[in-house]
Amino acid sequence: MQQRPDRGPRWGRLLAVTVVGALALFGPGSATAGAAGASAGQPGMTELPFAYHSGLETDARHQRLYISDRVTGSVLVTDFDGQVVRKLDGLPGAADLALSKDDRTLYVALAEGDAVVALDTATYRQKARYPTGEGTGPAQLALTGGKLWFSHGEDWESSIGSLDLGGPKPVVRLHLTPEGYWGGPPRLTASPAAPGKLVAGEQYMSNAGVTVYDVSSGTPKPLVAQDNPGDLGSLVGLTLTPDGKSLLATGGYPYHHLSLALGSLEVDHVYPTVAYPNASAVSARGAVAAGVNNSWGEDVYLFRQGESEPYRVVDLDPGTGSYLRPNGLAWSPDGTRLFAVTGTDGPHLSLRVVTAADPR
Repeated sequence: MQQRPDRGPRWGRLLAVTVVGALALFGPGSATAGAAGASAGQPGMTELPFAYHSGLETDARHQRLYISDRVTGSVLVTDFDGQVVRKLDGLPGAADLALSKDDRTLYVALAEGDAVVALDTATYRQKARYPTGEGTGPAQLALTGGKLWFSHGEDWESSIGSLDLGGPKPVVRLHLTPEGYWGGPPRLTASPAAPGKLVAGEQYMSNAGVTVYDVSSGTPKPLVAQDNPGDLGSLVGLTLTPDGKSLLATGGYPYHHLSLALGSLEVDHVYPTVAYPNASAVSARGAVAAGVNNSWGEDVYLFRQGESEPYRVVDLDPGTGSYLRPNGLAWSPDGTRLFAVTGTDGPHLSLRVVTAADPR
């Protein structure tokens, strides 16, 4: 991909980044010892021990970032400086991640293990394993309405299921949406700011349909649905704003980042970026990180929520040809640091930590 022409000073200065990652590979479940980051004022670069990633989750209680990898069946744990703390293996098809409200439990969807596992975030030991049924391949996770929701299945037999942990025994329910509604396991998102709401999006077809469900009764009931809202296509990611009123919907096109009103799925704001949108994240402070697949230029545009001019523009890997991975952005819980996963077509990804990403 060629570098686009310079847009001039109105796009803001480039934000300096610190490049961090795994310093070495360690055995199953082993802790790193003596991992050293870049010296002060001297950005360093290290590598992650895999070439693919599935999900990101941040843990405020333990100041940890979790990165899942479906290919190697592992979850990498780093601190907020990007230094590797532990690599958790034996998690076949580790796909999406979800944290309990108190940050004490990390749920991992095992797409190749037909289960969801619960890991203790203090010890990294497995607390429980919840089978979801042969061939279900749970892919995406979201916590809302007192249940853990997951997408499952293949092709037009895909659907949404739930895991209820509130009773004496865990209860798994499958196929809670009509057969043929989803062309593959949909992307899911939810937020405490929108209690009882579950958002699902079609990610395996160019027709990026989005549906908002009321799940407060325990069964998904569609509230609003739109095909290609805002001309959205090739859906990559969904995330809710801190007030629970808007949905950031990211897809390969159009060539900007969309915000949709949760109640109607109509466009309520457009964040001007460039081709090709592939990631978005919003901080607790309301800062919007809008990422694009741009190998030879700026990768991330940082906006105040609802504004149209970025206050920062970030080139994560100047001159390297590396690009931001799809869904490769996450904010620290306090909204001061932005984590970005980048890579090329090589065997290793890298983790970037943008410090002072929102210096209010």
